[in-house]
Amino acid sequence: MLPREISYTDLSTADGLSTEETLFVSRLRANEDAAYDELVRVYHAGIFHMACRMLNDPGEAADVTQDTFVKVFRNIGRFRGQCSLKTWIFKIALSETLNRLRWAKRRFRHRTLPLNDGPSGEDDRGVPIQLQAGGLEPEAALRKKEREDAVQAGLEKLTRPHRSIVVLRDIQGFSYEEISQILGISIGTVKSRLARARDELKKHLARHLSVRPVGSW
Repeated sequence: MLPREISYTDLSTADGLSTEETLFVSRLRANEDAAYDELVRVYHAGIFHMACRMLNDPGEAADVTQDTFVKVFRNIGRFRGQCSLKTWIFKIALSETLNRLRWAKRRFRHRTLPLNDGPSGEDDRGVPIQLQAGGLEPEAALRKKEREDAVQAGLEKLTRPHRSIVVLRDIQGFSYEEISQILGISIGTVKSRLARARDELKKHLARHLSVRPVGSW
């Protein structure tokens, strides 16, 4: 099971950051505006994309992203480098995302957006659509959109632990070790849970698409 709340002191024991990362953390602790700006620039898109995949709601994802940075800024003094700064930040981001899912479920407010709600140039979660140089032909663009919609629908059918692990591994590209640290589970559990989640997702996609390897999204 995923932890209900993150303990920000879990990561208080030094475990050896790179010199560059140690200096950057020092700048954050010193409340350097340029360091905070850089932190947001580097991690904003990744956090937002992860939250969108988990929540399928760009408004909620934007709130999660903002709340994540607030928690990071407030707790950076307790970070001592048991894992990388990126892993620590995404541990906070996932906790905020799961809290939002629980909150929505309790209040019966969880919803999905109509597939055409995204602004022009964005998908249904508000994530910018990356097109090849010169754009896609209409038929190819339609197939791409259908794949994206099917993947998102499949993700929403997974349990929260399975959805989390697929998003972290196959969409965000975290290593097994990083996922182990983010979720607080063993690497073996990461691998077995991921295999089950991929199998469930492939069964869903098989009913809608010609199945492609999960890691090729």
